[in-house]
Amino acid sequence: MNKIYIAKDGERLDTIVYKHYGTLENFSEILAFNSHLNAVLKAGDRVKMPEIKAKATKKEKTLW
Repeated sequence: MNKIYIAKDGERLDTIVYKHYGTLENFSEILAFNSHLNAVLKAGDRVKMPEIKAKATKKEKTLW
């Protein structure tokens, strides 16, 4: 289920994505969902925040 974020005047899309997901790793995917928006948003712009599954991280191997 996609969440919708209502932007405040002057917010940037990359900042919103980082605050929501904690990373910019999937920024291009979020940008594709929101291709109608500019990088600097206006008050009331609706930003679609799709659910993104976390990628598996490699665990370090240890001897103990």
